[in-house]
Amino acid sequence: MRIKHIEIRNFRGIKFLRWQVKGNFSCIIGPGDTCKTTILAALDYALSPRSVLTFGDSDFYDQDVNEVIVIQVTLAEWDETREDVRHFFQESKFAQYKCGLGDTGPLPEPAPDGPVAVSISLRVDKSLEPRWSVVRGRDEQEDQDRKPIYAADRAVLGVSRVDIFSDFHFTWGRNTILTRLSGGGGNLNTVLSGLTRDIRECDISRNDCIQECQKVADTIKSEAQNSGVCLADLSPRIDMHRQSIGTSALSLHDNNVPLRSKGDGTKRLIGAAMQMKLNSGKTISLIDELEVGLEPHRIRGLICKLKSSNQQVITTTHSPVVVRELIVEDNELYVCRRDTAGTVRLESLAVVPAIQGQVRANAEAFLGSKIVCCEGLTEVGCLRAYDISRFDKNNPPVWSLATSYLNCGGANKIRSVCSQLIDLGYDAAVLCDNDRPDQITTDDIRNLQAAGAHVCQWDSENATEHQLFADIPWQDIPALLNTICICHDTLEFATVTDAISKDPRVEGLCLCTNDPSVWPESEPLRRVMGDLAHERGWMKRIDYAEGVFEFALKRLPETSVIRTRLDALFTWIQRNER
Repeated sequence: MRIKHIEIRNFRGIKFLRWQVKGNFSCIIGPGDTCKTTILAALDYALSPRSVLTFGDSDFYDQDVNEVIVIQVTLAEWDETREDVRHFFQESKFAQYKCGLGDTGPLPEPAPDGPVAVSISLRVDKSLEPRWSVVRGRDEQEDQDRKPIYAADRAVLGVSRVDIFSDFHFTWGRNTILTRLSGGGGNLNTVLSGLTRDIRECDISRNDCIQECQKVADTIKSEAQNSGVCLADLSPRIDMHRQSIGTSALSLHDNNVPLRSKGDGTKRLIGAAMQMKLNSGKTISLIDELEVGLEPHRIRGLICKLKSSNQQVITTTHSPVVVRELIVEDNELYVCRRDTAGTVRLESLAVVPAIQGQVRANAEAFLGSKIVCCEGLTEVGCLRAYDISRFDKNNPPVWSLATSYLNCGGANKIRSVCSQLIDLGYDAAVLCDNDRPDQITTDDIRNLQAAGAHVCQWDSENATEHQLFADIPWQDIPALLNTICICHDTLEFATVTDAISKDPRVEGLCLCTNDPSVWPESEPLRRVMGDLAHERGWMKRIDYAEGVFEFALKRLPETSVIRTRLDALFTWIQRNER
């Protein structure tokens, strides 16, 4: 079976969520505090075979216990060749509670040619007592037709959390994966009873650790006899009634080391492997932050293994490694957004055409809430340097404000990329040149602003290099040219100054020397330097541009175009409207 639709009301930070799950591997991304983990917790609570769950007032949205928590999960694609599933759909069980499934969620009855589903609802009211039931259609009223579903029946769903909190799955305990792999654990009590007898009958008196205890026992025996109590023998033994071996006492060990003592990454991989063995892999795995404890190569291996299995996986991530491995058109990536009213929305990245390339090239950008769409590498480097220049006790760095930079790969791609990001719910801004009106037009800029994007663009006819040479004080130009060469892997200062002095456009200035400190200030000369820097790629790498702007930003006047427009962009980034 597969989870096809989820509705959550009044649970923790979620006032309302409705999500149509489209794929077998669904990864939820987005900034912090958008309730990604809460979604997994809701699924776990609603479907896992737990007999006891503890709720408190803080589990209610805004702690309003008068609004009932409802977590409704609709599942379809049931494999009725499985014996446990056939038992689930017996007349005495849930055969009469099959429902339909539409685009908006569960329907009271299956459509003639539509999918057949079962909708399971978990309700919690102010009594804090959870109640699980199977309902027909959407769970809207307490008194509508429903049938209770208990832990043993929910075990058929094969839902498990596979994350760092799953140590108990390495034991033969109630409803653990090991117990379910062992055929339900019907003989577990027999095994444990036998172990208890063997331990009770074991002679531990010769153990060095017990000798001191035996001395105490001998003293007590003697004192007891002096008090008139005759004891045949008194020795320390293990009282299995006082310290019984119960569920979860039998666990997996690697040699003498229990698996629970292994690293988080290793435990996660083993847990995932165990989950895949359940029901021939036809299970549902919930994994919070799939990447935790794993190196990139192990992340890729785990994703490949999970996707090739028969199970359904719903996971979250904050790792660009995970994002790069997933396929957008297969609905494997969902962007999570939460508004101030508590409404949570999950939108597949597949709604944006041809975005796979951007996801692979700029995976980090999709993990925040705000994205600055940069024309190219020079602009990304400029912003990285600006971060550093503004980083002090009064100005938090951009990366702490859930903001990322995205390299659009050219001005002609900015409009489409930025518009797509806005459609997905991201706050978007643009940083671009203004020297190619054929690639990004005035109308393009106007349309982006109307859609809500903040636009940071240089003066007309200026690329970033032109604007830099136009803004910087003339006395700092020699040092700027030297910094460009220092930051570049191969560029020599003499090569740069020679190219400038021999440019035909500055012949009238009589630049008789390659020493820029004696060159006369000239607007045409500034333009030539900007042209050469732009055309010959003196700064067209992130680290090149970052180094140059780290130098330049300390010297640019507060009223310069670059400083004022970057300041306005930073003000937009600091804005918190969510």
